[in-house]
Amino acid sequence: MKSITGEMRYRQCLCEYALKHGVTKAARRYHTYRQFVYRQLKKYDGTVRSLALHSRRPKTAQPRIRMKNFV
Repeated sequence: MKSITGEMRYRQCLCEYALKHGVTKAARRYHTYRQFVYRQLKKYDGTVRSLALHSRRPKTAQPRIRMKNFV
C-alpha cells in the first residue's frame, strides 16, 4: 500500500487517544465499540501502515466437491 488513507489516519488517532486516555473514553469520543478499539490496539505498532486493511481472501482455492456421485 503506497498511500495513507483517511481511514488509516482515523485509526491511528483512535489508538493514540486510547493509549493516552483509555479504551472506554476513546470508544465514546470516536463513536465506536470498545472491542473495535482493542482490535486496533492489538494491530497498532506505532506506525500508520500497521493499521491498513488486509485481504481476507484465502491464499489458495479449496477443492470443489462434486455432488453427482454423492447421492
